[in-house]
Amino acid sequence: MEDPDKKITVLCLGPKGSGKTTLLKKLQDAEGIDYTYSPVPTIGTNIYDVYYLNKNGKKQSFSIREVGGEMASLWSNYFDGIEKVIFVVDTSNLCQISAAAVMLYTLLAEPKLKNAKFILVLSKMDAAYRQMRNEALLMLQYARLCTELQNAPILLEASPLTGEGLDTLRTHLTETKRFTKMAN
Repeated sequence: MEDPDKKITVLCLGPKGSGKTTLLKKLQDAEGIDYTYSPVPTIGTNIYDVYYLNKNGKKQSFSIREVGGEMASLWSNYFDGIEKVIFVVDTSNLCQISAAAVMLYTLLAEPKLKNAKFILVLSKMDAAYRQMRNEALLMLQYARLCTELQNAPILLEASPLTGEGLDTLRTHLTETKRFTKMAN
């Protein structure tokens, strides 16, 4: 049951089937996330509590609200108070990347998110899809975003199945100071 007083400041968005649920479950250290895992599409929202050790070694947590891709037309209902947005793109699905780009640009232009830090996660970056990276970045016009936006999204490649990129994502989510761009 959701605690109504709990302030959610991290939002996870992306097209249907982009890997948001798998990414967040793996970030949460859930069991059974491997090549046999088959998630059910999110209809509605989920909240994930993620635990980490702060710089003093004390266990802390933060919550991430995932809003299903099917609910894209309702995403704006969740923008108030959001400090960070994880936007997940499935690099194994080139047909979906153009639609993802439109969604991302719409979010970046949203006045309620003007101060939010964006993390663009290229998901499903397993060996079989690594060659799709450049095509995905080109279709998302990432280089243009970096030159035209003062607060360009941080680029992160991740594979929820192998865990690649999750430590970096956790680091960016737990930072309280202004993000710095990652090298490409």
